Amino acid sequence: MAERTPVYIHAAAALGPHGDAVAAERVRLATDPAPFELKELVKRVVGAPLRQASHLVELAAVGSQLCLKRLPYAAPENTAVYVGTGLAEVRKTGALFHQVFPPGPGMASPFDFINAANNMAAFYVAKLGNFRARNLTVTQEEFSFEWALKLALDDLHAGSFRQALVGGIDENSQPRATHLRRIRLRDDQPMGEGAGFLYLSRERSHARGQLLAVRRLPAGAGLADALAATVRELRHADEDVELLPGFRLEPVEVAALGRALPQARIDPYLETCGCFHTAAAFGLAARLDKPRRALAIHVNRDLVGRAMLIVARIESDPTTTLL
Repeated sequence: MAERTPVYIHAAAALGPHGDAVAAERVRLATDPAPFELKELVKRVVGAPLRQASHLVELAAVGSQLCLKRLPYAAPENTAVYVGTGLAEVRKTGALFHQVFPPGPGMASPFDFINAANNMAAFYVAKLGNFRARNLTVTQEEFSFEWALKLALDDLHAGSFRQALVGGIDENSQPRATHLRRIRLRDDQPMGEGAGFLYLSRERSHARGQLLAVRRLPAGAGLADALAATVRELRHADEDVELLPGFRLEPVEVAALGRALPQARIDPYLETCGCFHTAAAFGLAARLDKPRRALAIHVNRDLVGRAMLIVARIESDPTTTLL
């Protein structure tokens, strides 16, 4: 088999539940984050208000635009867009049902009806980026971002596109008891929300890192053994290894993985974003803000027991690029 063309990470941005967009702004969550209004941040980042846009669209708009603004060049129009979301438009869909069903008025707000479409966020990402290529919305519960990333990686390897913007977005909703009908969380897990975007390219110049693999493990596969084999395969000699554990891993599992990979540093990124289906996008994008070179591996399970790995090599300084 011919060797695949490498895929590089040229820019990344993570937006947390407090509107935090850089590492210095992150706040550790002790409980569910309070609702945060994004409209002022939208005006600052996008340059204009997005009238009648939903909260989820605002998350996508800010996250994607921050990522594109961190590129050292203008993103070409033939950039493909892949957006993963586990729950999509939770708030607008809820509002729509309350309007249509008794005791509501029976008529839906036109803007709520439009915003309840699950591909509206990806539409705005492409529109604001002035992109004219493929635009996909992917939903696969806990693995929504992983599968969006896998589709983009496969398309880049195949030469279908030379660059892609890939993101994960999810919003929370109140009250917690109602939101937990949509996502199962432990009592000690804050329900989070946020966005994470990566700009990928087949070009090595300007690279901040390299996306090495997105791998699926069947239910029952030994996670520790799979991680150890991945490290042996992809790690450079004496390279630091960082493990980013997803929200479906129990604390005892994370501890066991740490013992199985004693060379790995654990990055508890969920402490600042909370738990949501596409938290992996936030975690991986936020990791690129940290000035430390490493082989980073994100791992998560789903409720069936299947697991997915994302493996990336991250450069040491966000202001430098691979030559």
